[in-house]
Amino acid sequence: MPRYSYTAYTVSGKLEKGELQAADELAVLSVLTGKGLQPVTIEEGALKLPWWQRDISFRSGETKATPAALEHFFQTLAGLLEVHLPLRQALRFCSENVKDKQMAQSVSRLEHDVADGKTLAFAMREADGYFPDRLTTMIEIGETANNLRSVAVRIAAGLETDAKQRREIRSAMIYPVILVVMSLFVMALLVFYLAPTLVPVFDNADSDPPFILGAMTELRDLLAYKWPVVLVLLAGAFVLWQLLKVHIKTATYPILLKLPVVGRYLRISETLKILDALTMMLSSGSTLPHALETAQQATGQPAYLALLKQSEERVVAGDTLSATFKSTPLIDPMTVAMIEASEASDKMVQVLDRLVLDLRIRSAQIRAQSIRLITPVLTLAIGLGVGGVIMSTISAIMSLNDVAF
Repeated sequence: MPRYSYTAYTVSGKLEKGELQAADELAVLSVLTGKGLQPVTIEEGALKLPWWQRDISFRSGETKATPAALEHFFQTLAGLLEVHLPLRQALRFCSENVKDKQMAQSVSRLEHDVADGKTLAFAMREADGYFPDRLTTMIEIGETANNLRSVAVRIAAGLETDAKQRREIRSAMIYPVILVVMSLFVMALLVFYLAPTLVPVFDNADSDPPFILGAMTELRDLLAYKWPVVLVLLAGAFVLWQLLKVHIKTATYPILLKLPVVGRYLRISETLKILDALTMMLSSGSTLPHALETAQQATGQPAYLALLKQSEERVVAGDTLSATFKSTPLIDPMTVAMIEASEASDKMVQVLDRLVLDLRIRSAQIRAQSIRLITPVLTLAIGLGVGGVIMSTISAIMSLNDVAF
């Protein structure tokens, strides 16, 4: 049924806004009058928040929900499902207690859709991209495997881990940000104050200024007199990135997989998503081919998607999963060996569950190591950059003696 938004006065004279699902406007009018409300407006479509409450996002194709709102919602939902509260009641409780207004409105729509017989995953996909695709896919896998409670707990744990990682990164970036700000301040002094005072000395002596002074002068003129051109170029680059970023990410992914640390992390992350989906499906009694078909929804990388399709075909033909994984560098050898051992011992679910836990630990270790390297690497890069510019400027000042004599 279509969704209608309305505004109506209560018996006490208070203006109330809300949404209803009904066959038509007459049905909405009947429901509102039955509740003792006096309708003012009835419009087809979702209720629109005031412009100052809406999320403004320039990230086309990405989720509109904030990480904090997602974490709060899924933690609450997982807790309620763990105590065996029915899904519809759990969603209603979440919509009434989530602090983020847009999230509360979206969860309220989920509750109405579930009440109409739709699955939670289907309702999330109809939310105009508000919920991330990867979380919607996990919910869909959980509902397919009749294991929604466990999946909600996994999602809540994953979002909590992501939030912890963001906090660690923000803490690690405080000192580098201070360095960047101070280095920009120093560069501004050199470009807008020192360079203009030194260049005339070389001009008066009929001598070309050193390269560094000429470059700083050109940069100053560009920022001071041609700033509209700079803004247009930046806007064009931003639009171009938005249009091509999906193709760029797809094209650069194979290159990133070959890098030492980045490649390991990406390989572990995608393998973790796949094995997590396989574990959920197999633990609920699904066959391996069906589990492989469903696990294709857990990855958005073309290389891993092709690997899963090939694995499904070979398993249906009578081959083993480990045989397919052996022929590709996308899965690390230790994981392949564990899967091969699980096939020989007929303990696939137990081994996959252990692999998922191991991969989570390994990915967390790589993230922690990378975060610890951020500060010294950025400090060294900024120091070398600013130091090089300052030394070049000092060299230009010293060359004034040659010009004078």
